[in-house]
Amino acid sequence: MANTSLGRWHNGRETIEHPFSRQAIAMVFDYPESNPFCSSSGSATNQLEWILRYIESESNSSFETILKNASSGEKKQFGEKKLTAVITDPPYYDAIAYADISDFFYVWLKRTLNDTYSLNFSTPQTPKSEECTALKHHHNNSEQEAKLYFEKKLTDIFDAIEQQTSDIVSIMFAHQTTEAWTTLCNSILSARMNITGSWPMDTEMANRSLGLASAALESSVTVSCRPSERLGYGSFKQVKRAIEEKVNTEVEKLYGLGFRGADLLTACFGQAVSEFGKYEKVEKADGSEVTVAELLELAKTAAFNALLRGFEGDEYTKFYIGWLQMNGMGETDFDDAAKFTRIGMNIDVSDIFHHHLLIKDGNKQHLASYTERITGEVQGTNISDPLIDQVQQAMMLWSKENRPKLLRLIKLVGSEANNSFWRVLASLKELLPDGDDLKQVNELLANSEELIQSCQKDITGQATQMNLGF
Repeated sequence: MANTSLGRWHNGRETIEHPFSRQAIAMVFDYPESNPFCSSSGSATNQLEWILRYIESESNSSFETILKNASSGEKKQFGEKKLTAVITDPPYYDAIAYADISDFFYVWLKRTLNDTYSLNFSTPQTPKSEECTALKHHHNNSEQEAKLYFEKKLTDIFDAIEQQTSDIVSIMFAHQTTEAWTTLCNSILSARMNITGSWPMDTEMANRSLGLASAALESSVTVSCRPSERLGYGSFKQVKRAIEEKVNTEVEKLYGLGFRGADLLTACFGQAVSEFGKYEKVEKADGSEVTVAELLELAKTAAFNALLRGFEGDEYTKFYIGWLQMNGMGETDFDDAAKFTRIGMNIDVSDIFHHHLLIKDGNKQHLASYTERITGEVQGTNISDPLIDQVQQAMMLWSKENRPKLLRLIKLVGSEANNSFWRVLASLKELLPDGDDLKQVNELLANSEELIQSCQKDITGQATQMNLGF
């Protein structure tokens, strides 16, 4: 892959990199060239050496296994309940165009191996009609058609796995959208299996770049399933109570282990479905059937409530901290805000946007940074202002090195170490991703003792006012 005009140049090491910085070919204009017959980076010898070193390293293992080529969804390739366990990593819904990317390799392999494997390279490009993804450009540019195809294809594959497996099925999935998880869970349940547990695991390097954009999880969520026998009909009230109890326990455990945001949330989805999947159907009091999509929204609500339990603060600060825990600073669908404000909060969606807690971007939205908020009407200089406003005003003053005004603000709202002002900063330190916001929070907390001591001095020569008078 180094011998291509689409390669990238690594400035630090001064070496040629392969084109795939993520699961797509980036539009860069480096055009590095390598001599394939030399012995330095990018040469044929160098690349072959890496492959040989791996083969030699793995050949030293005494572990033996029998390998068989398996075709997805083919029921006859293994006997009924012949397999004890199956481990699978299905495509991540619409996140990666696997077949499209593989054309990069296919066209060159076709040139070199077509005579030997003519059947494998009989088509001009890789076949794409059978790919198990939800890519709309393969389905008449229709998202709904792509979604239905993906769910049916996945169901067929899981149906074959269920028939062939006697014990456990492990499924890895790293997509955070509710829609993608709804499709996955529908396929599992339709294939007569039930989820028995789900766990987030840190399996990736911190600097990975898979090209999944905002859809990617920082952790890999593994779902365990078993062939199941259903108990008939269940009541929504009963299942709802069981889900809430299970999600509360799961949130407390995962939060203590350091999982945050979408990683924590999606790990709860499996726990919720495990209760739902015990029954053939779950019905509401009016006889209507509960869908998996409704179930996952219930799991999200339960997780949100569990995260906010015990947090003391005004509604705006409660929303900001809760949203950061659930969604981080990334983009989310527009209607998510309305759903969250209905979860035991005394503010509505118009209040959220009017107070600049969320920033609209087309049909998406993201949580506002301190630089996006501390403008116009949002100041945080009054003692009655929301805590999040006061905290982010302090972040702005610190970034601008405006020490006099910062000390007046701290004297007003954070003159003691146990003030809510400092507790909010501590919460932000745990939740914020790397960036300018986290930098300001870390520096304020690192200098908190000195700032508290300094603010006690009479820096203005006047009595403290209820408003800083900025």
